[in-house]
Amino acid sequence: MSKKIVFCGGGNMAEGIMRGLLQNGVNHPEDITVNELVPNRCEYLTKTYGVTATKDAEASIKEAHMVIIAVNPPQVPTVAKMLKPLISKKTIIMSIAAGVTISSVENIAGSDKKVVRVMPNTLNQSGDGYSAASFNENCTEQDQALVDEVLNALGQVMHIREEMFNTFTAFSNVGPMWLYKMTEALIDAGVYIGFSRTDARNIAIKNMAGVAGVLEITGEHPAVKVDQMTSPGGTTIEGLRVLQEEGFSTAIMKSVIASFEKVNAFE
Repeated sequence: MSKKIVFCGGGNMAEGIMRGLLQNGVNHPEDITVNELVPNRCEYLTKTYGVTATKDAEASIKEAHMVIIAVNPPQVPTVAKMLKPLISKKTIIMSIAAGVTISSVENIAGSDKKVVRVMPNTLNQSGDGYSAASFNENCTEQDQALVDEVLNALGQVMHIREEMFNTFTAFSNVGPMWLYKMTEALIDAGVYIGFSRTDARNIAIKNMAGVAGVLEITGEHPAVKVDQMTSPGGTTIEGLRVLQEEGFSTAIMKSVIASFEKVNAFE
């Protein structure tokens, strides 16, 4: 890409994006500057990734193709105010601050600026999982392609309407929790019936990964695959019977809805 990127904030989420960009060869260390106020954090980022981390990044911001706002939500107005006189109409402002709307950034940085609201993929260590992006009307197709290139370094990217951000947070960002808990339960069950915890863990993880791969490759509905596994009077249908009796599907749906209602309650 060879585009200049400045991170305003050098916390964990910024580091995750930076790591993805560098590991996937999307950017080189010399392309990345981090505007970070904590000296120890600057030293760590510089030593670990070879990027420029400094508390004074004004010169880099003026030359940047993209500025990523990666601070806590209450700090966004201060950062947006600082950016306003430094960036041009060509600079893309990407905000990854939770709950901060496009309009709130525009109101401070300027309505003529290119603003993107992003919810980054929380599973970026694996290279799978979606980031969500919503663009204001100043962003061109070329701008969207640049944002996609950045976010694809973390996994996959989905363009959504901004009003869907809470829904995305509740379903996608919380989503790994349900799968972690499912895997945990399977491991415990495997130990109960006689496997070592190591073997039970390995079997459960490979089954989860294998199922995801099969569904992605075939495009089939999960119910079709379950139907193919359930022979008359067999062990799979017996296990399925207990899941249905215990309300497994209903419990998952209720949990997703509870997360959705909670995230909307914050507004």
